[in-house]
Amino acid sequence: MLRVLPLLALALACSGLGLPDAHDHEGEGAHGHGEAAEDPRPDNAVTLYQGGVELFMEYPTLVVGQESPLIAHFTDTRDPKGFVWVTEGSVVATLRFEDGTQESFAADKLLRNGIFKPIVKPARAGRASFSLALTGHPAAGTVEVGEVTVYPTIEAAVAAAPAEEPGEPTVGYLKESQWKTTYATAAAEAGTVRAGVRATGELRAVGGAEAELSAPVAGRLLLREPLYVGRAVEKGQLLAEIVPIVDADRSGLDATLAEAAAELGLAERALERARALHPAVVSERELREAEAALTSARARAEAAEARVAVVRGAQTGGGAGASGAAFALRAPFAGVIVSTDAVTGRSVAAGDAVARIVDPREVWLYARVSETDAARAGSPVGATFSLSGSDEVIDIAARNGRLVSVGAALDPATRTLPVIFALDNPDGALKPGMFVRSTIFTGESSEGVVIPATAVVDDGGRPTVFVMEGGEAFYKRVVRLGARDGDRVQVLSGVAAGERVVSSGAYEVHLSTVSGAIPEHGHAH
Repeated sequence: MLRVLPLLALALACSGLGLPDAHDHEGEGAHGHGEAAEDPRPDNAVTLYQGGVELFMEYPTLVVGQESPLIAHFTDTRDPKGFVWVTEGSVVATLRFEDGTQESFAADKLLRNGIFKPIVKPARAGRASFSLALTGHPAAGTVEVGEVTVYPTIEAAVAAAPAEEPGEPTVGYLKESQWKTTYATAAAEAGTVRAGVRATGELRAVGGAEAELSAPVAGRLLLREPLYVGRAVEKGQLLAEIVPIVDADRSGLDATLAEAAAELGLAERALERARALHPAVVSERELREAEAALTSARARAEAAEARVAVVRGAQTGGGAGASGAAFALRAPFAGVIVSTDAVTGRSVAAGDAVARIVDPREVWLYARVSETDAARAGSPVGATFSLSGSDEVIDIAARNGRLVSVGAALDPATRTLPVIFALDNPDGALKPGMFVRSTIFTGESSEGVVIPATAVVDDGGRPTVFVMEGGEAFYKRVVRLGARDGDRVQVLSGVAAGERVVSSGAYEVHLSTVSGAIPEHGHAH
C-alpha cells in the first residue's frame, strides 16, 4: 500500500514525543532529512511485508531527471517473536515501464544497520511497476512496491498530489527504537476461538502420589544415607531407621495393631465398592481417593505390626543396636524428596515428620472457577494455563491433559468450584505448589477477529493495542476483548481483520505515549 505523507504533518507527529531515536539522517532525503525540507515534491511512504522481510520506505515523488533518494528500512521478520534489522547486503531498485523497458538503481552497501539509500533518477515519464531486490544474508528477497507514476516535471508531481485530509491520530515510534527492543507485529485475522471461563488455582501432587514419612514411635533417628530436598528415591528404598525408646505398653500396642487392621479392612472394601460403581456413580477423583486411602491404611497397619515387632525385640533383650530392634522408614513409591530436616541422632516423638516424598511424573491442575461462571464449567473439554510470573500459555493437550473431576458443590469458604485435570510431567518442569492462571474451555466457540494476546497492554484499566498505520506510525486504540484461547484473544471492537498490531514490544510503544503528547483514539469497527 502506497501512502502520501505530508512532510510537515509527520514532523509535527514526531515532535514532543521525547523519543531519543528521532531520525537524524543528514542529507538522506525524505521526512525532513537535510535538503528534502526544500523539495516541493510530495513525500511518499510505503510499508510492505513480503517473504520474511518488512520494507518501510520514504521517498519523494519520482520526476524525470530528478534524484529521488529512497530511505529503505529493511527488517528481518522471520522470527514472529522479535524482528531485527538487516545487517548486510545490497539493494537494487527497478522501474519496469508498460512498454517493457526498465531502469535500475543500486545501493551496494548499507547506509547503516537496516537502512539502504539507493538514488532513483528516472530518464522517462509514465506508469511503471516498482520493486526493490534485497541481496544479502540471512534476509533476502524482492519486494514488489506496486504501480507508481514518474512525472515529467516537478510542477506536474505537485499538481497531482491528493489533498490532505484529517485522519486518525497516530503514535510515532521510529525504526531505530523498534530495532533496539524486542519488537514484532502480527496481522489481525478472522478466526475461531474456543469459549471458556477464567480460573485461578495451583498445581498439586496427584492423590496417592504424595506421602509423608513420620516416626511411628518416639526414639532416635538413624540415617543410612543422606536425605536432602531433590533426591530421587526408589520404591521400598530404606531411607532411615528409628531406634525406639522402650516405654511402650504391650496391651496398648496390641490395641493400635487391631485398630490399624480394622481400618485396612474397611479401606479394602471401600475400594472394591468404588471400582464396582466407577464410572456410573463414583467419579475418577473419588476412585483415586479410595486408592489413596487404602495405601495409607496399609502403611499404618504395616507400621503397627513393625512397631510391635520392634518393641517386642527390645523388651526381650535385643537392644537398640540388635537386628529387629529399629523401625525402618522406606519410600512407599518412586519419587523425589520435597522436604526434610532429618539429622542422624536427632530425637523424634511419635508422629514427627522425617521426609515428604512426591512422585512428580504426573501433577494435577487444581483450578477454582468463580461462582458466577460455575454453571458454564460443568462439562469442560480442555484448558490452558500459565504459571504465575510467566506469560507463556500452556495447553493441557500438550501434556496429555485429561479431566479428573468437577466438584459437586462450591467451596463454602472461597465460593469457587474445583475442576481438576491430570497432566503428564516427564520433565519435572511443573512443580506441585505452583500457582496458575487458567482458562477452562466449555465446548462453545465463536467467530471473530483474533490477535496475539501479547498485543494487549493495560492503559489505566483499559485494554489497548497499537495498530500499524505505517512503518513508524501507529494508531492507539482501546479495544473490547472477547474470549481468550491460548496465546490468542478475540477482539470484539477496535481492530479489523487485515490490520497489523504490535505483538511484541507493545508496552515499549505505550511508554512513548505516557507524556500525554499523543492524542488517544477509541476507534470502533
